[in-house]
Amino acid sequence: MARTTTSAERLLTLFRDNVRRVHARGLSHMKIEDERLEAGLITLDGRRIHNFGDCSYLGLGTDPRLVAAAKDALDRFGTSYSSSIGYTAVPLYTDLKERLEALMGAAVAIAPTTTLAHAGALPVLVRPADTVLMDSAVHNSVQMSAQLLRANGVPVATVPHGDDETLERMLDEAMETSDGAVWYLADGVYSMSGSVAPFARIVTQLERHPRLWAYVDDAHGFSWAGSHGSGVAVAEMGWHDRLVISAGLSKGFAGGGGIVANPDPELMEYVQVCGPPMNFGGPIPPAALGANVASADIHLSPEIDHLQAGVTARIDRVLDLTAELRIPMVARDRTPIFFVEVGRTDVMIEVGSAMVADGFYLNPSAWPVVPHRRAGLRFTVTNSLEIDVIEMMLERLHHHLKVAGALERLVVDLRGDEPAIELR
Repeated sequence: MARTTTSAERLLTLFRDNVRRVHARGLSHMKIEDERLEAGLITLDGRRIHNFGDCSYLGLGTDPRLVAAAKDALDRFGTSYSSSIGYTAVPLYTDLKERLEALMGAAVAIAPTTTLAHAGALPVLVRPADTVLMDSAVHNSVQMSAQLLRANGVPVATVPHGDDETLERMLDEAMETSDGAVWYLADGVYSMSGSVAPFARIVTQLERHPRLWAYVDDAHGFSWAGSHGSGVAVAEMGWHDRLVISAGLSKGFAGGGGIVANPDPELMEYVQVCGPPMNFGGPIPPAALGANVASADIHLSPEIDHLQAGVTARIDRVLDLTAELRIPMVARDRTPIFFVEVGRTDVMIEVGSAMVADGFYLNPSAWPVVPHRRAGLRFTVTNSLEIDVIEMMLERLHHHLKVAGALERLVVDLRGDEPAIELR
């Protein structure tokens, strides 16, 4: 008897086919050919390309001070100190923790990656009697950790992204039905659209509901914004006893690892000691720790204001020029992430390929990275990209979108040739 193909298998097949189509045009899973990286540029198929897919927002990824600090850490501690930090750790961990807590203005727990920070913190913080409400667009790494909570018997419900009324209704319902705390999981800056969380509403709800906790993944808001780079979430909300913020050290910070922060030192010690990935996983490699300490020193110095101003100037130029050119943006929040939605995957591939031919690499995005039939191109701006290069890229993007008939979302043919699949 023939084996029946499940819905999940059909979705995975669609995912694989999308990846193959995009990869065949040289837009994804590509290996850069550079022997030595130059800020803002990569080499693909022998051609120098301006890289609009980089998330090193402050441009510190090739900073000589971070490179020197990484080399010094290698000389002192080798390529790997292979011990759980629950037993022993190199002294750079202490140096980094002190600096990060000064930077954040809160207690900090450190994890090997941002994903492991979520996986370590959430199952420790969220108890079996609690309830979780999760923004539907929260980062996949947070959603994976929510599966761990489900496995522990915690009810997890999804809130439609951007639907504030539904969020308030679901919060009220959860407060009535739950005996424990209610957790709201969201991103500070959403990694695909560049939109920001409803910060003012979160603060209002925290004040309204004494059992509400907010867990905000600010990986893409960290470093380029906030006092000393503490991030968009801290800048917009300040600290609250029931606010937990996670962030990554490999994007704007240009090092490696992840953190979880909250004003209560005992709570963060609880996460650090009891979170399984914090203790049973491998540590951050010495080179990344060295770079992290050097980056933290820059963040704690007056130089951070200059670096952040550079990012902000680039953001503002994108917002001004895309409005002038009427390029359709999914969100227009003041962040360094932008998404141009074109609808069909084939249109996205054609526009993305044309941009590469013109010397600009943008991130191609189709399902499941974005909703089905809402494919598009994501691009980021960093201090490694000069403003005149950003302007040239947007002018060429405008041209190719016009050729593709995608300048106005209403005229995009959303029927396409892709199968109609209900995604949840």
